[in-house]
Amino acid sequence: YQDGRMIHSSGDDGDRLIIVRSGAIRVGQLEPSGREAMLAVLGAGHVIGIIGVLTGRKRTQNVVTVGETTTGFVRKADFLSLMERRPEVAGAILPMALNRLNMAFSIVDDIRLLNLTAFTASLLVKNLPENSELSGVLHWNQSELAVAVGASRVSVGKALKRLEGEGLIALKYGAIEVPDTQSLSDWIDATRAENRSRR
Repeated sequence: YQDGRMIHSSGDDGDRLIIVRSGAIRVGQLEPSGREAMLAVLGAGHVIGIIGVLTGRKRTQNVVTVGETTTGFVRKADFLSLMERRPEVAGAILPMALNRLNMAFSIVDDIRLLNLTAFTASLLVKNLPENSELSGVLHWNQSELAVAVGASRVSVGKALKRLEGEGLIALKYGAIEVPDTQSLSDWIDATRAENRSRR
């Protein structure tokens, strides 16, 4: 696929798993206003569509390519047959599905506990690509991040400047670098703990 191609949209049949082989995909949902709320950018090695394949539910998100992207897919019937023949496949898929669920619960908790700067930082950490030479670089521009955060570009820009002032991130052209993921995570955890103690 070339950049910006729709792989599937909300309401499509969940009839196959999609595997990102190279490049990346942007996962999002359309809000009633027509604006897309970006949920994640997933790179090579990620698998999407597990819930649809296992439950028969239709897609709930739009998936669009970011840059030139190659995907593979496994049809639902083939995947279910594979799990019957190779139970260890189900054992490998379950942690992945639970991790996605845990991330969703974590985001809900962060919305309740964190201010805009800390919530922005939390989304950065959750969406950093794994298994990449540039594992500390998120290739989102500030407008895309603002959509994911659910705030104005100006407000998110100020939050990013605060994080950069703390030495926790570095702003690049069309990207955000996190030099030390652990330091940023520790800063977010400290903010969560402080806010919990006030409640």
